[in-house]
Amino acid sequence: MPTTPESRERSSADSVMSYETIASSVASSSLPPLQAKGPPDEVNRLEPLLEDDPKSFDLIAPNETQPGKGFDLERRSDQLFSREHLEAIFTDAASLLKFTSFLSAARPQSLPLLIYYLDALKAMRAINYANAVAEALEPLDGYDFTQHPARPTVNSVLEDKARQAFDALVREDLPAYITHVFVQVVSISIQKRITGTLPPMLREASEGLAEVFCLSDPSRPDNPVVFASEEFHRTTQYGVSYAIGRNCRFLQGPKTNATSVSRLRAAVEAGKETSEVLLNYRRDGSPFMNLLMIAPLLDSRGNLRYYIGAQVDITGLVKDCADLDALQRMLNKQESEATSGADMNEPEEPKDEFQELSEMFNMAELDTVRRHGGRMHREQVDDDDESIMNYRPRLLLKDPNMADIDRPLSLSGKVDGRLSSVYKHYLLMRPAPSHRILFTSPSLRVPGILQSRFLSRIGGSTRVRDSLAAALADGTRGVTAKIRWLSSPAARLPDSDSCDEGRLRWIHCTPLLGHTGAVGVWMVVLVDDERDGGLPRRFRVAPPVARDIGGHSYSNSQASGSVRATSSGWDGVFMDGETMSRCVSRSGFVTPRGGQSYSPWGVGRPETAMSQQRAASPAFGTGGEPSINSFALS
Repeated sequence: MPTTPESRERSSADSVMSYETIASSVASSSLPPLQAKGPPDEVNRLEPLLEDDPKSFDLIAPNETQPGKGFDLERRSDQLFSREHLEAIFTDAASLLKFTSFLSAARPQSLPLLIYYLDALKAMRAINYANAVAEALEPLDGYDFTQHPARPTVNSVLEDKARQAFDALVREDLPAYITHVFVQVVSISIQKRITGTLPPMLREASEGLAEVFCLSDPSRPDNPVVFASEEFHRTTQYGVSYAIGRNCRFLQGPKTNATSVSRLRAAVEAGKETSEVLLNYRRDGSPFMNLLMIAPLLDSRGNLRYYIGAQVDITGLVKDCADLDALQRMLNKQESEATSGADMNEPEEPKDEFQELSEMFNMAELDTVRRHGGRMHREQVDDDDESIMNYRPRLLLKDPNMADIDRPLSLSGKVDGRLSSVYKHYLLMRPAPSHRILFTSPSLRVPGILQSRFLSRIGGSTRVRDSLAAALADGTRGVTAKIRWLSSPAARLPDSDSCDEGRLRWIHCTPLLGHTGAVGVWMVVLVDDERDGGLPRRFRVAPPVARDIGGHSYSNSQASGSVRATSSGWDGVFMDGETMSRCVSRSGFVTPRGGQSYSPWGVGRPETAMSQQRAASPAFGTGGEPSINSFALS
């Protein structure tokens, strides 16, 4: 049954929402649309011509659009990754600050190249200013050597080096920055869609969001797709019989960026997670901008088993230039120039050579100009001048938001160099009745989670767990639920509906189907609940203390909470019955009677949940390690 905004508002912490994967999502007016169905402005829409004109042979309305009119996604893709886009970023201070901040955090290896290009550009502008000064020299009567103008200085080697450095930034760093920008926007939209916290204003623009997944097997020739979600087939228009068993390169087309494809191939060969924005094509030939995330799936021994691919259609974001102000200004300028809009817009003030050079000065250079600039033209004054004696330095007021501009680029610091992923927390599990967790994202990978049962991690209300189990067993539709996520599997789940143990999270479960149409694996995306205040505080019984400490043996004490030594070693903690009852009830042990001394662990080492899981699960051998075959999906 598809969900509605009203049903989402009525849902509480113990609710489960199950809906078909074609259900639309909810969005916000503050967020730009992610997707666009068909031609965004419908310039190619073909409607029958109903008028009956004997002289007309037209069956549809003639194409009256001029060349260059309308929205062309392929052309926008070229503009998005073009040199002109990066030049527009460098000409805008705010956009350049965002770009350099991104390189400092995510791609520190590119900072030396950026600084090299900026210094080379400064040198070329200094040469241009020197040539302009030389060209301004006028001949003087009576001096023959001034009659011939000076030859301009040209440094072709420096210009070639600057061009190559800029091309490298365009080829590698600009696509990474664009991907980072769109990842931030999409992550917010996906979180809002899963949690259902937005009004349905952009429902059609985000249909199928967080549901386009495919799974590939690198152990087979050409790394083919082995499982895919229904929304993957619906978005790409490639059916199960065609997509399953083939490499995903069938989505590439004539305008797909070859550099992006090579980076994806290199990441797959290296077994690394990566994200890319690239132009893909549906089966009917229509293009769409694809935000693609590829992540390796490792078993318990760290062996690469599969790759998970998540796709998001961001055609609407690219069309609206979401969070890319420099690109929007570049397009507006190109449009005004194409339509002869010189009279419509005020012409930009031309810059001279010295202004262009001055814009390249950093804070230290500007301070040097401020203190020593124009010294040859200053008026000479006596040292005992009253204005000098009573001089007070100028008060400098700075905007705290512009503090990062004055700070030079740092080449040191601890950064991981990874792009943030659209899906931070996710896991893959087997279908019913097993529901064993096979693979997780690095953020969820804790000891004992692999090969454990998914439902054993669901705390809170039993109604949620039972409804979720029934929906997963059905397997014909996606499931979204608000649950309490347990950090460790519960040996015995509580029967009460009021249990508040575990972290509040939303889970978004999507089935991935094989070539027969059966569910092969579930892709589960987890999103933290913004209103969750964290895990509740739990009190546990103090651990046992050894009888011999520092070579001394301690005797029994009748005081509450003291240590008691016996001939057989440690025996327990002596508490009154009420204190022990409170501690034991929180830790799950049997409550003692009559205030007698009690050892909750006995003499041996306490049995952990991991040891219980290994003893009960058939996936673990006698050595306590999972079998390598237990991670196989086909």
